[in-house]
Amino acid sequence: MCSASAKRSDVILKGLEEPYAKRTVEGDLGMRYSALGVLGALTAEEIRVYDEDEGVDLEKELLFRHEHVDNIPTNEHEEQIDRIMGQICVDKSIERHVGKMEEMYTPMGLVYYQYGKDLSQIRYVIGTGGVLVRSKHPYEILKKVEYDLSKPLELRPRRPGYMLDADYILAAMGLLSEIDPLLALKIMKKHIKPINN
Repeated sequence: MCSASAKRSDVILKGLEEPYAKRTVEGDLGMRYSALGVLGALTAEEIRVYDEDEGVDLEKELLFRHEHVDNIPTNEHEEQIDRIMGQICVDKSIERHVGKMEEMYTPMGLVYYQYGKDLSQIRYVIGTGGVLVRSKHPYEILKKVEYDLSKPLELRPRRPGYMLDADYILAAMGLLSEIDPLLALKIMKKHIKPINN
Protein backbone atom coordinates (compact mmCIF):
# COMPACT_ATOMS: atom_id res chain seq x y z
CA MET A 1 0.00 0.00 0.00
CA CYS A 2 1.34 3.42 -0.88
CA SER A 3 1.69 6.21 1.59
CA ALA A 4 2.58 9.84 1.23
CA SER A 5 6.05 8.90 2.37
CA ALA A 6 6.86 6.95 -0.80
CA LYS A 7 10.43 7.59 -1.86
CA ARG A 8 10.56 10.58 -4.19
CA SER A 9 12.58 8.55 -6.71
CA ASP A 10 9.58 6.23 -7.04
CA VAL A 11 7.18 9.07 -7.81
CA ILE A 12 6.42 10.41 -11.27
CA LEU A 13 4.53 13.69 -11.43
CA LYS A 14 1.64 13.59 -13.86
CA GLY A 15 -0.15 16.56 -15.36
CA LEU A 16 0.68 20.22 -14.99
CA GLU A 17 2.69 21.25 -11.95
CA GLU A 18 0.51 22.79 -9.29
CA PRO A 19 1.23 26.45 -8.50
CA TYR A 20 2.99 27.11 -5.19
CA ALA A 21 0.03 29.13 -3.92
CA LYS A 22 -3.54 29.13 -5.10
CA ARG A 23 -6.97 29.85 -3.70
CA THR A 24 -10.09 27.94 -4.54
CA VAL A 25 -13.61 28.60 -3.36
CA GLU A 26 -16.50 26.21 -3.76
CA GLY A 27 -19.89 27.05 -2.34
CA ASP A 28 -21.55 23.66 -2.47
CA LEU A 29 -20.50 22.51 1.03
CA GLY A 30 -21.93 24.48 3.90
CA MET A 31 -23.69 24.51 7.21
CA ARG A 32 -27.13 25.81 6.21
CA TYR A 33 -27.87 27.01 2.67
CA SER A 34 -25.49 24.39 1.24
CA ALA A 35 -26.35 21.58 3.65
CA LEU A 36 -27.75 19.56 0.74
CA GLY A 37 -24.30 19.80 -0.87
CA VAL A 38 -22.89 18.09 2.21
CA LEU A 39 -25.51 15.37 1.84
CA GLY A 40 -24.74 15.00 -1.88
CA ALA A 41 -21.01 14.67 -1.17
CA LEU A 42 -21.57 11.60 1.00
CA THR A 43 -22.06 8.04 -0.12
CA ALA A 44 -24.84 5.93 1.38
CA GLU A 45 -22.17 3.98 3.27
CA GLU A 46 -20.65 7.17 4.73
CA ILE A 47 -24.09 8.33 5.89
CA ARG A 48 -24.69 4.94 7.51
CA VAL A 49 -21.33 5.10 9.35
CA TYR A 50 -22.06 8.60 10.68
CA ASP A 51 -25.55 7.52 11.74
CA GLU A 52 -24.17 4.51 13.63
CA ASP A 53 -21.02 6.10 15.07
CA GLU A 54 -22.63 9.36 16.13
CA GLY A 55 -26.15 8.10 16.90
CA VAL A 56 -27.88 10.58 14.59
CA ASP A 57 -30.11 10.58 11.53
CA LEU A 58 -27.69 12.61 9.44
CA GLU A 59 -29.91 12.93 6.36
CA LYS A 60 -32.79 14.24 8.46
CA GLU A 61 -30.50 16.69 10.27
CA LEU A 62 -29.00 18.04 7.05
CA LEU A 63 -32.43 18.49 5.47
CA PHE A 64 -33.62 20.33 8.59
CA ARG A 65 -30.69 22.75 8.46
CA HIS A 66 -31.21 23.39 4.77
CA GLU A 67 -34.87 24.24 5.44
CA HIS A 68 -34.10 26.28 8.59
CA VAL A 69 -31.10 28.37 7.63
CA ASP A 70 -31.56 30.61 10.67
CA ASN A 71 -31.04 27.67 13.06
CA ILE A 72 -28.38 28.32 15.69
CA PRO A 73 -27.32 25.48 18.03
CA THR A 74 -28.92 25.83 21.46
CA ASN A 75 -28.11 22.44 22.97
CA GLU A 76 -25.50 19.68 22.90
CA HIS A 77 -27.27 17.67 20.18
CA GLU A 78 -27.38 20.63 17.79
CA GLU A 79 -23.72 21.43 18.57
CA GLN A 80 -22.88 17.78 17.81
CA ILE A 81 -24.62 18.02 14.41
CA ASP A 82 -22.76 21.23 13.55
CA ARG A 83 -19.46 19.57 14.57
CA ILE A 84 -20.22 16.56 12.35
CA MET A 85 -21.19 18.81 9.44
CA GLY A 86 -18.02 20.86 9.91
CA GLN A 87 -15.91 17.69 9.93
CA ILE A 88 -17.56 16.46 6.73
CA CYS A 89 -17.00 19.83 5.02
CA VAL A 90 -13.32 19.83 6.02
CA ASP A 91 -12.82 16.20 4.97
CA LYS A 92 -14.55 16.58 1.61
CA SER A 93 -12.89 19.87 0.73
CA ILE A 94 -9.36 18.61 1.49
CA GLU A 95 -10.17 15.45 -0.48
CA ARG A 96 -11.00 17.62 -3.49
CA HIS A 97 -7.88 19.78 -3.28
CA VAL A 98 -5.10 17.50 -2.13
CA GLY A 99 -2.87 15.60 -4.52
CA LYS A 100 -3.25 11.88 -4.95
CA MET A 101 -0.95 8.98 -5.71
CA GLU A 102 -1.76 6.25 -8.18
CA GLU A 103 0.06 2.93 -8.16
CA MET A 104 1.22 1.76 -11.57
CA TYR A 105 3.04 -1.44 -12.47
CA THR A 106 5.65 -1.03 -15.18
CA PRO A 107 8.29 -3.37 -16.66
CA MET A 108 10.70 -1.78 -14.16
CA GLY A 109 8.44 -2.48 -11.17
CA LEU A 110 5.96 -0.50 -9.14
CA VAL A 111 5.96 3.29 -9.58
CA TYR A 112 3.67 5.96 -8.21
CA TYR A 113 2.10 8.71 -10.27
CA GLN A 114 1.36 11.89 -8.36
CA TYR A 115 -1.58 14.03 -9.45
CA GLY A 116 -1.94 17.41 -7.81
CA LYS A 117 -0.19 19.01 -4.88
CA ASP A 118 1.56 17.10 -2.11
CA LEU A 119 0.32 18.74 1.11
CA SER A 120 1.78 16.11 3.43
CA GLN A 121 4.47 18.42 4.81
CA ILE A 122 2.53 21.65 5.30
CA ARG A 123 3.19 23.15 8.71
CA TYR A 124 -0.09 24.94 9.51
CA VAL A 125 -3.78 24.77 8.72
CA ILE A 126 -5.73 27.97 9.39
CA GLY A 127 -9.45 27.57 9.89
CA THR A 128 -12.04 30.29 9.46
CA GLY A 129 -15.82 30.33 9.40
CA GLY A 130 -18.72 30.30 11.80
CA VAL A 131 -18.75 26.63 12.70
CA LEU A 132 -15.08 26.81 13.74
CA VAL A 133 -15.30 30.17 15.48
CA ARG A 134 -18.38 29.20 17.50
CA SER A 135 -17.39 25.61 18.20
CA LYS A 136 -16.13 24.54 21.61
CA HIS A 137 -13.90 22.05 19.77
CA PRO A 138 -12.53 23.57 16.54
CA TYR A 139 -9.51 21.25 16.72
CA GLU A 140 -11.78 18.19 16.30
CA ILE A 141 -13.24 19.72 13.15
CA LEU A 142 -9.98 20.85 11.55
CA LYS A 143 -8.23 17.56 12.36
CA LYS A 144 -10.20 16.03 9.49
CA VAL A 145 -7.62 17.50 7.06
CA GLU A 146 -5.00 15.02 8.30
CA TYR A 147 -3.70 11.89 6.60
CA ASP A 148 -6.23 9.09 6.90
CA LEU A 149 -5.27 5.41 6.75
CA SER A 150 -8.55 4.66 4.99
CA LYS A 151 -7.45 6.99 2.15
CA PRO A 152 -3.73 6.14 1.90
CA LEU A 153 -3.20 7.53 -1.61
CA GLU A 154 -4.25 11.07 -0.68
CA LEU A 155 -1.35 13.42 0.06
CA ARG A 156 -2.99 15.02 3.08
CA PRO A 157 -1.10 16.93 5.78
CA ARG A 158 0.70 14.61 8.20
CA ARG A 159 1.03 16.57 11.44
CA PRO A 160 0.14 20.22 10.91
CA GLY A 161 -0.37 22.78 13.60
CA TYR A 162 -3.79 24.38 13.72
CA MET A 163 -4.70 28.04 13.93
CA LEU A 164 -8.00 29.90 14.00
CA ASP A 165 -9.02 33.10 12.26
CA ALA A 166 -11.58 33.98 14.91
CA ASP A 167 -11.88 37.60 13.75
CA TYR A 168 -12.51 36.78 10.05
CA ILE A 169 -9.54 38.81 8.86
CA LEU A 170 -7.99 36.48 6.24
CA ALA A 171 -9.92 37.85 3.27
CA ALA A 172 -9.24 41.45 4.26
CA MET A 173 -5.56 40.69 4.85
CA GLY A 174 -5.33 39.14 1.41
CA LEU A 175 -6.47 42.46 -0.06
CA LEU A 176 -4.22 44.48 2.25
CA SER A 177 -1.22 42.33 1.33
CA GLU A 178 -1.41 43.65 -2.22
CA ILE A 179 -0.74 47.16 -0.89
CA ASP A 180 1.28 46.51 2.29
CA PRO A 181 2.33 42.86 2.77
CA LEU A 182 4.29 43.49 5.98
CA LEU A 183 1.37 45.24 7.65
CA ALA A 184 -0.97 42.41 6.61
CA LEU A 185 1.45 39.86 8.09
CA LYS A 186 1.76 41.85 11.32
CA ILE A 187 -2.02 42.02 11.73
CA MET A 188 -2.45 38.30 10.97
CA LYS A 189 0.23 37.35 13.52
CA LYS A 190 -1.67 39.36 16.12
CA HIS A 191 -5.14 37.98 15.37
CA ILE A 192 -4.72 34.40 14.15
CA LYS A 193 -4.28 32.20 17.21
CA PRO A 194 -3.10 28.61 17.67
CA ILE A 195 -5.62 25.90 18.50
CA ASN A 196 -4.66 23.15 20.92
CA ASN A 197 -6.40 19.80 21.23
